[in-house]
Amino acid sequence: MSDLLDKIHVCLWGHEGPRVVMVHGGAQGTSSAGNRNYRDQEILGSSGWQLIVPDRPGHGESADPGRPDDAVADGEWVAELLGDGAHLVGHSFGGLVSLAATAKRPEAVKSLTLIEPALLKVASHTPAVRKMLFGMATAMILPYSAKTKALKMMKILGIPDEFALSKDDLENLGSSLKRAKLPSKKQMNAWLDIVRERQIPCLVISGSSPGFQAVGDVSAATAGGAHAISPIDHHFPQWNGAPFNKLLTDFWTQADAGKGQ
Repeated sequence: MSDLLDKIHVCLWGHEGPRVVMVHGGAQGTSSAGNRNYRDQEILGSSGWQLIVPDRPGHGESADPGRPDDAVADGEWVAELLGDGAHLVGHSFGGLVSLAATAKRPEAVKSLTLIEPALLKVASHTPAVRKMLFGMATAMILPYSAKTKALKMMKILGIPDEFALSKDDLENLGSSLKRAKLPSKKQMNAWLDIVRERQIPCLVISGSSPGFQAVGDVSAATAGGAHAISPIDHHFPQWNGAPFNKLLTDFWTQADAGKGQ
């Protein structure tokens, strides 16, 4: 284990079968972490898959890194978790982290799944995403308290209340969202281009949000992948349980078969 992984807490679900790394989203300072984001996927560990579910720095049981959320920095240690090769899954901001890790070690990515990824910039030309971005910019620019900023951002993104129930969580979330280091639109598209050029099997999954469905359409097309809808009225399609898990495992199985594994 390198120094990059020393302070990363990791849940391991399952000990046999293909390796899967699952990267959660969220912003630092709340109780959100990998095992909560992917709670409905733990069962796959007893179904022939090895799931590696880290807590990003400053989340869950991983130490505060002394820096804001940073997709590129997190992509460094996620790339190491891939080992000799793994299926990679990223949700929300974790989708950006997964893309950064893919760009660093594309040969180690058996498949890439992006769940409502934070790629709004690549679809900023669509009306639904423009509306979301305007609301987010307004929430951040106007002199609201950190708690109010967090509540407004959660509503826009469709984040369930249970991820920030306490006043402290909301204040931390509001401050972290303002400081988060987001890649440029150019960088996002460059990462998606690598996925297409390296012919990495890619699946983008959206819930019922028109904005994230637009993101899914554009990002899947750029990456040369597919876009699937798993209807749900918030930002966590992975909480659809068995139907979502079948979507995942079918994709992983097809990706492995396509590579002769």
